Amino acid sequence: MPELSEVEIQRLQTQDRTLHSLMGNPKAKKKILEAYKAANPEASIPELEIEEAAKAPVMALEKDIADLKKQLADEKAENEKNAKLAKLGDSIESGMTKLRQAGWFDEDLKKLREVMDERGIVDVDIAAAYYEKQHPPQEVVTPRGVGGWNFIDNVQDGEKDLQKLLETKGNSEVLADKMARDALNEHRGTMRRQS
Repeated sequence: MPELSEVEIQRLQTQDRTLHSLMGNPKAKKKILEAYKAANPEASIPELEIEEAAKAPVMALEKDIADLKKQLADEKAENEKNAKLAKLGDSIESGMTKLRQAGWFDEDLKKLREVMDERGIVDVDIAAAYYEKQHPPQEVVTPRGVGGWNFIDNVQDGEKDLQKLLETKGNSEVLADKMARDALNEHRGTMRRQS
């Protein structure tokens, strides 16, 4: 056996005291055992194996809880999104109903929906204003009499129109045409003010 020098003996004794001191501290002992396991992966260290076996069910439970929280958060977000979409759909249907009541035809409402889809407009009132600007209502053409005479100019106000209609017993086509145009223009004016 080779002889050790005094310096080597002191160094070995210092290492031995240090190792015993570290192994006496549970936190330090665990780190030393983990370091040894990292250096020697095949080594069997019962203390670490028991701890890993005890942690496995807790870690599995923590993973299950995290997955459940994520699932609940996803479901909540989906429900909120669906509620917002339903509210938006109700708002659009309500707006379409108002336009139908204001005299819009189904064909125009269908075209309005197409404009809303193409332009990404979700507000029916804004879409209706845009649509009306792009497709203004046609003005009523006043028919002219024979030889360029305009017989409508002779009738000035609504009450006189009714009085003359009664006097003619409804046989004045010129007066009936004028009253129909007046009513149509008044209705279109009301529609424009509403939108």
